[in-house]
Amino acid sequence: MRLQVLLAALPTALLLPAVHAVFIDDAFRTDYHIPLVGFPRHDTTFFHQPFAESKASLIYTLSERNVLAAVNPKDGELVWRQALHGNGSEGFLRAGDGQDTVLSGKGDQVAAWSATDGKLAWSTTFGTPLVDLEILEMQDGAAAKGVKDALALSGGENAVVRRLDGETGAVKWEFTDNR
Repeated sequence: MRLQVLLAALPTALLLPAVHAVFIDDAFRTDYHIPLVGFPRHDTTFFHQPFAESKASLIYTLSERNVLAAVNPKDGELVWRQALHGNGSEGFLRAGDGQDTVLSGKGDQVAAWSATDGKLAWSTTFGTPLVDLEILEMQDGAAAKGVKDALALSGGENAVVRRLDGETGAVKWEFTDNR
């Protein structure tokens, strides 16, 4: 008798592991992820070649949601994206001619990103929020190698201009206006 009950319960027991994770509210739903960027800001959207030998270029943008992204203009596909964190609503995005990195500035942080895949190259944080960020288009030793330095202007009580090394983000020099 016990054997018959055990054999009758065996098919039911074999079905349980296959269906124990399905819940009624999960039925007929499609799970997917759409990588969103947000509305691009006009002053931080531009075409740039991800590396000097490339014939194609990507669209780089910093959106109103503070998402830095690279988009393929051919089909609109998102190549990479990074969410920027930092205080302040002002954000900056710059790229130099022939440079394979893009620079972003948000709040009191300046960061360099690989233009090809969006990996963080370096990041530097200051105590005061940024007012502007520019790339030096000068020909010197570092620029000859394809890496250009950046100028970061910080505001606050005293304006501070810093020249940042294009390879490491280290401060090369700093000037404080005490007026």
